[in-house]
Amino acid sequence: MSLMKDGMIRIRRSPMRAILVTLTFALGFSAVVAIVGTIEGGRRAIGNDLEALGSDLLALVNPVELGTVSLGRVTEGSPVTSQDIPSIKTALGSEVETISPLLVNLGLTTYGEISWRHTMVATTPGFLSVLRSGMLKGRFLEESDRWPDDREGIVPVAIDEALALKFFTSAEYAMGRRFRSIRSGIPFTCEIIGVVGDPLLLRQHLSSFDATSRARSIPARRLEFLNLYMPWREGIDQPTVTILDVDTVDKVDGVKSRLDQWVEDNDKGVYLHVQKQWTAIILQMVDRFSGLGHFIWVLGLTIVLILTATMSLLAIDESMEEVALRRAEGARVSQVITPVFLEAGMLSLLALFPGYWVGLSIIEWGVQPVLGWEAWLPLEMILGVSSALVVTAMLSAVLPAYRVATLDPAPVLCGRRDI
Repeated sequence: MSLMKDGMIRIRRSPMRAILVTLTFALGFSAVVAIVGTIEGGRRAIGNDLEALGSDLLALVNPVELGTVSLGRVTEGSPVTSQDIPSIKTALGSEVETISPLLVNLGLTTYGEISWRHTMVATTPGFLSVLRSGMLKGRFLEESDRWPDDREGIVPVAIDEALALKFFTSAEYAMGRRFRSIRSGIPFTCEIIGVVGDPLLLRQHLSSFDATSRARSIPARRLEFLNLYMPWREGIDQPTVTILDVDTVDKVDGVKSRLDQWVEDNDKGVYLHVQKQWTAIILQMVDRFSGLGHFIWVLGLTIVLILTATMSLLAIDESMEEVALRRAEGARVSQVITPVFLEAGMLSLLALFPGYWVGLSIIEWGVQPVLGWEAWLPLEMILGVSSALVVTAMLSAVLPAYRVATLDPAPVLCGRRDI
């Protein structure tokens, strides 16, 4: 108890030094919190966006060209047709929840004075299970939604949030609106019955770095979902892509093997896309980004510890005569070092909360408005960093104190400063 009291006395005796040590520790800890929160928050946001794309999905892609974009691969086999879907269901069994054919075309949609070229997707109601982001407003296509018999009729469609924002300041404003569209050279009028939630907010994060939309047209626009979803016409439409929604990610590999066999047995010339594999590649890239970020915050932590050790060394330098006098009076080395040890521990603990608060404020007011994602601070990481900082701060104070305490008191008391 007396040693704890001695530590408190040291703090009261040199308040300016105590304030400087605490501020150094708090600002350093806040920098580490801000870096960790930004990196982990970005990794989590990107990971969630990729998971929203459906890592348990498989796609059979027929060779097709959409403008300058090519899908699938040219083979000698035949494409997948609507008539093949029952055969696929039989081959794969109950492990596949839904099989959704998609006919993808490029089209043009106009509302007022705004026109936008985008993809149009004809599909079945089962495709709703693929839309992991769900509906932002309204509903998706149902069995009762069909193309009208006459060309002047209204076609019920769902619109992606990203596409709706091309026409309105808020995507919800698209609900109930009628657009004029052209698909395969045929004009028609469509009415919005639902707005599909954006499954990939990553495009918003990327756009934060770009000065103009032209600058992000190549890397970011591919990540935008600019689709208009319209009813499937039985007996007329043939799939460009057939998407299979597997029960769980763990069953994807087994389903893929059986699907490969089905493609071979039926002599199909298609490209089999496995979303799980694509997501894994992107997540590996994110992990490399995260690893670089961890190096940065470790570097920041090292700088903080060096500053803390420097402050501790200066504190010991101020009290060399006091330490030497206590040693001359017969105090043991441990009795001299322990108050210094406790002082550093109390100051570092005192700095944790303000440092944590400042770090979160940096993220909230400086980082989040720019990057667009929320911070995420894993509890084990924060506890580990806090413990490492406190322990290292205490050790950095003890080591120079031990050096002084083990010196011969006589030269120190005689004014020798070169020891």
